[in-house]
Amino acid sequence: MSPHNVTDEQLASLVLGELPSQEAGRIEEHLRHCEPCRQAVTRLRRLLDCAGRMAAVSVEEHTVASARRAVLLTAKTPSKEQSHRRVSFRVVHFGRTIMRHRMMKPAVAAVVALAVIGGLSLFTGDGAGSAYAKVVDQLHRAHTLTYSMITKTGVESLPTVRIDLAFRDTGHLRTTTADGYITVVETTPTGAKGISIVPATRSYVVFEMTNVPDDPAKDPWATIESLRALPAQASRVLGRRQIDGRTLDGFLIQEDDATATVWIDPKTGQLVRAELEFANAPGMSVILSDFQFDVPLDDAFFSLQPPAGYVAVEVSADASQVTEQDFIDFLRLWSNWTVDASFPPTVSGVEIARVAVQMAREGKFVGPYAPAYGAERQPQVMYRGMVFIGQLPAAAWRYAGQNVCFGDPTVPIFWYQPAGSATGRIVYADLHVVDVPATSLPK
Repeated sequence: MSPHNVTDEQLASLVLGELPSQEAGRIEEHLRHCEPCRQAVTRLRRLLDCAGRMAAVSVEEHTVASARRAVLLTAKTPSKEQSHRRVSFRVVHFGRTIMRHRMMKPAVAAVVALAVIGGLSLFTGDGAGSAYAKVVDQLHRAHTLTYSMITKTGVESLPTVRIDLAFRDTGHLRTTTADGYITVVETTPTGAKGISIVPATRSYVVFEMTNVPDDPAKDPWATIESLRALPAQASRVLGRRQIDGRTLDGFLIQEDDATATVWIDPKTGQLVRAELEFANAPGMSVILSDFQFDVPLDDAFFSLQPPAGYVAVEVSADASQVTEQDFIDFLRLWSNWTVDASFPPTVSGVEIARVAVQMAREGKFVGPYAPAYGAERQPQVMYRGMVFIGQLPAAAWRYAGQNVCFGDPTVPIFWYQPAGSATGRIVYADLHVVDVPATSLPK
């Protein structure tokens, strides 16, 4: 797993055949697991194939208009493909790529380069649209990124949660809550390892995931990848609005079941706020703000060393072996643990430790561990359940077990659509599971 560290230049160089064999092999392996990069490479190959066909004949046989049309037809991929591209190619880079292509005659190269620049204006636009395109490019090229994330669940019993995040493209992520819960994640060759610090109990959890799919939608960088996946063209320009006392330009991006709204300061061109909503999770929204790009982040900031005097808990999971049953086992454990046999108020991996500590203080558990579980088994069962959730795309599942007690076979508490499946799965309050058409999943 990686935080998507293949650059636009590398993909273009791959298409041009300019990479050393070892680096080309590494990127080809990445392409086997990354659909957005495959689409970007396909698009580049179409563009260069078009340029090659134009170079095979004399310049006199082509006018500027026909060259422009040919390149536009190549660059104008279907809207769904555009919306899923994670790599935003700059106009200058397109021009450089075409000019360097060994098949291009100089005169034709100049014509096609101009045509590409004209064609990209369809995606970036001018004025406010150009500001949006620059923000997308900045998101993709940032080596470090810090921001705040506020999650609203739409459930009255769950408070709004704010988390500060820091990302470094060396494969490091740190999250911090207002009350001091810290999680640091570091990539490994096959997955990730990390530490979660729980100050309320002076304890920490050391965790490791192995055999994690190389899928940005299913790893700790999911929110970051949501930002980096924004297409170069917004679906709709919202115009100027007053938000938190500031005048901002808004852009709406509609992609499948997710909607993103981006707000940019028209004076500075800086990204101020992004809002994410998911059709499969009505009432739930994520607000991102306080963005800082390329700020220095010291190695110590991502340290996996625990504070002195804290008690350790160790958990691990092979992600390729984690299944739906692990999540059901977690729900069963929690309902056995609570005094009223209720399910957890949240299944967010970031929040679960804080929630458990608070519930223990309020006397909502029958003891320090659920009956038939112990100090070693319980954390492992809970962790495997969280790993299952962590591998599901945010828009593909919904949890509704808040304030629901174990037992009623008619009350759905969790549903999701497995990747690549036309059917959905519903887990009921007695923890039996049924298959249904995806269109019949609860809303």
